[in-house]
Amino acid sequence: MGVRRRRAWRVAGGRLAVAAGALAGAAGRRGRHHGAAQGQRAARAARVPGVDGERRRHARRPVPAAAGRPHAARSGGRRMLIHGAADNDLHPPRFGGTQRTFGLYRGLARRHDVRVLCMVENRSRAPREERVAGVALSRRAAWYTAAAWRLERARAAPLWLAALGHRVAAGRLAAALPGEPDVRSVDFNLAGLLARPGRALRVYLSQNVEYDFFLASAPRLAARGFWAERVRAFEADAVARADLVVAVSDEDAARFRALYGAREEALAVVPNGWDETAVRPATPAARAAARAALGLARDDYVLLFVGSDFAHNREALRWTVDVLMPAVGPSVRLVVAGAVTRALGGRREPWLVAVGPVDDLAPLLAAADAGLNPVESGGGSNVKLPTYLGAGLAALTTPFGLRGYAPLAPHAVVAERAAFADAVRARPRGWAAAGDSAPPPAVAAFAWGALGERLGACFEARLAARRAGGAP
Repeated sequence: MGVRRRRAWRVAGGRLAVAAGALAGAAGRRGRHHGAAQGQRAARAARVPGVDGERRRHARRPVPAAAGRPHAARSGGRRMLIHGAADNDLHPPRFGGTQRTFGLYRGLARRHDVRVLCMVENRSRAPREERVAGVALSRRAAWYTAAAWRLERARAAPLWLAALGHRVAAGRLAAALPGEPDVRSVDFNLAGLLARPGRALRVYLSQNVEYDFFLASAPRLAARGFWAERVRAFEADAVARADLVVAVSDEDAARFRALYGAREEALAVVPNGWDETAVRPATPAARAAARAALGLARDDYVLLFVGSDFAHNREALRWTVDVLMPAVGPSVRLVVAGAVTRALGGRREPWLVAVGPVDDLAPLLAAADAGLNPVESGGGSNVKLPTYLGAGLAALTTPFGLRGYAPLAPHAVVAERAAFADAVRARPRGWAAAGDSAPPPAVAAFAWGALGERLGACFEARLAARRAGGAP
C-alpha cells in the first residue's frame, strides 16, 4: 500500500472515529427502538446453551428498587455493590463470552449486590430491567452500534468502532446503574467507563487478549492493520486504567504483561467454567431418549463437537470431519452443534449428525460419550471443555485446547491431533459412566458459582488493602 493510500486510510479512520463519537453524543436524542439490526458479532453466534447457546433455566423477576449502601454479608464480611458493564445481553447466555460474564456475576451475586448494564440490540424485546439468578440486569440500546455493524458489513471499519461511541456516552451509560459502586467491572467494548470518576475499584474483565483475537479472527477490512493498532491502543488504555485486570488464563496474563506492561500485582487469573445449575449427567432414560431422537444406536460411540462460528472452530471441525472421522473405524458417530455447523455445507456422511443451533444442549450431552476440543488456535480458552467434563463425559482435547485448564488435565484425554484417532478408538469414558455420583473436585472447582465467589474474594482483598492504605 502506497504512502498516499495509507494516509487516506488514516484520515478515513479518524473521521469514522469522530463520527462514532458524534453518533454516541446524539444517542440520547434518538429513540431506543431504532429498528435497525444492532451489530453484535458474538450475539449472532451459535445458540447452544451451556457452551454457546440459549438457556432459560434461571429464575427471572423484575428488578426491585435500588438498595442502599452495601451492608454486612451473610459471612460477616462487607457486602459490596458491584456495577458491571457488558457489550451483549447476558441472559440467556448465548456464547462463550456471555457465559463467562453472566456466570461470574451470578457467582458474585451469592454474597454481593450485582447490577449489570447490558448493551442490547435495538430490536431486543427483553425487559429493560430484570433480575436473573440474583443479578440485576439493566438493558440499554444505542443506535450507533447499528452504524458500526453496517460499517463492518461494508468492510470499512470493525464492529469495535461502537466502543468509541460507548466511551463518549460513558456518563449516560453509567447512570443506568443506581448507587455508588464499590467495584466497577467492564467488558472490552465498555472499557471507556473505567475513566468515570469515583473511588470504585476499576476492573477490566477480559475475555481474550483482544489485539491477538482481532489479528486472528477479524473479518476482512480495508486498512485492517490500521484498525488492529487502534484496537491495541484501546486495549492498552483499558489495562492502564484498570486497578485489576482479570485474565482467562496464565497465557493471557503473560500477553498482557508483554504487550502492555501490566503489573503483576494488577493481574488476576480467573478461568472459564461451566454452568453447574444446568449441566449434569443424564439419567439412563434421558440418555436412551436422546440417542433415539438423534438416530443413534445403543452401541454407537458418540462424539460431540460444539462450537460457535469462529475461525478456530471452523478449522478444527474441518480437521475432525476430513481427517479424524475417516480414521476411527465403524460404530463411531459425530454430532455437531452450534453455528459452526454451517461450515459443514451439505455434507451427509453416514456417521455425521449435524444438529446446528439448538435451544437446549442437555439432550446432546445426554446422547454423547465424549466431547471433542481439537482446536489449535483461538483466544482466551474453550468453554466447551469444562462443560463436557461437568456433564460427566470423557473429553478429548489438544494441549492448546487445555490452556487455562491445567488442573483438568488428569480428567481429560490430552493428545496432539496425530494421536486423536487412537484415543477415540480406546473409547474413553467420563466420570458419570464410571458410576461416580458427583464430578471430581477439580472439575467442580470450575463451576461458575465457585469461580464467581473466588473473584469476589479477590475484590474484597483489594478493597481491604486500599482501606488499610496498602496497594490496591
